[in-house]
Amino acid sequence: MACVALAVLMGRSVESTAESIHEEAVQGSGEWKIAIIPVTGTIQESAGGFTTSAATPESLKAMLDQAENDSKVKAIILEVDSPGGEVVASDEMYREILDFKQRTHKPVVVRMVSTAASGAYYISMAADKIVANPMTLTRSLGVIMEYMNFSKAADKVGISQVVIRSGEFKDIGNPFRDPTKEERQILQQLVDEAYNQFVNVIAQGRKMPTSRVRQLADGRVYSGQQAKQLGLVDELGNLDKAVQVAEQLAGIKNAQVVRYRHSVSLLSLLSSRLQMSTEPDAMKILRSAGYDITPRLMYIYRP
Repeated sequence: MACVALAVLMGRSVESTAESIHEEAVQGSGEWKIAIIPVTGTIQESAGGFTTSAATPESLKAMLDQAENDSKVKAIILEVDSPGGEVVASDEMYREILDFKQRTHKPVVVRMVSTAASGAYYISMAADKIVANPMTLTRSLGVIMEYMNFSKAADKVGISQVVIRSGEFKDIGNPFRDPTKEERQILQQLVDEAYNQFVNVIAQGRKMPTSRVRQLADGRVYSGQQAKQLGLVDELGNLDKAVQVAEQLAGIKNAQVVRYRHSVSLLSLLSSRLQMSTEPDAMKILRSAGYDITPRLMYIYRP
């Protein structure tokens, strides 16, 4: 009972107290500001638990809102270091950036750090310019769907599953059996649809024919240098280069560069921990690695 009461109280605290965003000075001391917004870790709908290495639509929107409401912020640098993630979350973040640009007319520059794979590249298509390090790994442009199959393990320990369903495909993706040919076709159609969406977003963002995008988006790995040669990024350089590009787009000089950070309360972390405490440890490990027991469309790099 005590745990339940604590969870309720903490849940109320989380609902009533939003995560605050604070600024860290990076460089410069000019009148106008350029805000760095980090997009770090796996892209997903919610972080959950003690996970800090996750990029979510909610977190991005909160930071974009702060930049929108600060009249001194004249440009945004999205600092992207992510293997990608969920298809829906990636698309939501992409659209948040487009909406921000339409509302504010503030330029957005993407700075790719170590990795900008799949969904991370997808959201980068909303930017005005992309700056990558020569050794940034821009990879896995495409879609993957996977789920765990426990059928052989279940057979070894003598576990069988009884399924009563309302339709032939009601338990599609059942982890205790192999998929049928028809089920594979259904899931492949979903993957193809998400891939076509990815191709169209890249074609629009990079002003490139879809036929060319399909040649490039076959899941392979590109260095930043290769990506520049192929037209997948605009410039090569570090943070200083991204700042220079942002200043040019915003028409300002000697800007003060700040980095946004979330300040997460202890109550928020503990509440999230309690909410996931009933999940088996094995599932927590699988989910933290980006795996699931049910089919899920992902724009993510998977080695």
